[in-house]
Amino acid sequence: MFMIPSWAIGVAIIIIAAQVSKAIFGGRPRRGTAPEHEAEVGELRQHLEAMQSRVAELEERVDFTERLLAKQRDTDRLGA
Repeated sequence: MFMIPSWAIGVAIIIIAAQVSKAIFGGRPRRGTAPEHEAEVGELRQHLEAMQSRVAELEERVDFTERLLAKQRDTDRLGA
């Protein structure tokens, strides 16, 4: 059975990442946002802010639930 050296897998991943990057960015360096993409960038920023807000709300809910469960465990241990 032929074994592929581990370094070859790393090289392959780097080459694939470079090709994907070139396909996405067109092989040109990004120096800012093109005017035709400004609306899309603004929309993506709004979506990002909404997602950050939702994640913060979920974190608060998880914290509240953890406190509630901890309080219940303490009460059970102490025997009410």
